[in-house]
Amino acid sequence: MSQKQPTPPVPDLARAKGETVPELVEWFVDYHEEGGCPWNYRNGTKITKASYKGLHRLDLLLAGCEKEKTKQGRKSNRELVELAAPLAFGRSTQVFDLPARRFHFGRDRNAAYRIPFFFVENGIIKVYFLQPRKNNGPNIDELGMIATIQKRYLLDTEFYGNPVDVEFVSLGSSMEGGPRVLGSYSLEKLKLWSDKRLADRLTAISEALDIIDNEGLVSERRRIWRRPEPEMPIFD
Repeated sequence: MSQKQPTPPVPDLARAKGETVPELVEWFVDYHEEGGCPWNYRNGTKITKASYKGLHRLDLLLAGCEKEKTKQGRKSNRELVELAAPLAFGRSTQVFDLPARRFHFGRDRNAAYRIPFFFVENGIIKVYFLQPRKNNGPNIDELGMIATIQKRYLLDTEFYGNPVDVEFVSLGSSMEGGPRVLGSYSLEKLKLWSDKRLADRLTAISEALDIIDNEGLVSERRRIWRRPEPEMPIFD
């Protein structure tokens, strides 16, 4: 009997390529069989959270990146902090978390939101999302899918009747091999998906993931899945 693969997090569901179920199957098989990376952006993301909690000293924030064990991990997390953390400087933001929860879709699928924290600014409740990939990150339309899921399944349900927004920070390169480019998006800048478009896309994704599981299309070498971060309860 084939093993069920872990459902990818919401940002990876959004950046999946393919218009048909077979195309999505091919993309997710490649996704699951990618080799694991010896470092990640979790430390830099937590450091950025500290900046929104009021630590507006870039030198102190960057010092936290030194705990990374690899040279590339330190470099990439420093790049993240250098670009993303200063967006909080000079602002009055109150950071808070919701209890752990995941996004449910399909028959029995649930995906990590990858939300490091929420914050309140000028009476507006905002969900913070950081896109740290230098290459192959979600494009503006795919960010719209992520924002649609976060707004409809978290902001509109948890904070109904309150003013809400998102702060999406993207650190991708505009060209292969080029430098990172800082982008910051609110709901006003992102085009939300219609209910039908989102439902159709999630149905196709769910069908593709079911085919992969039912037919055992992923080899024994599997992606590295990290344990949940206590400091970011809705991240994993």
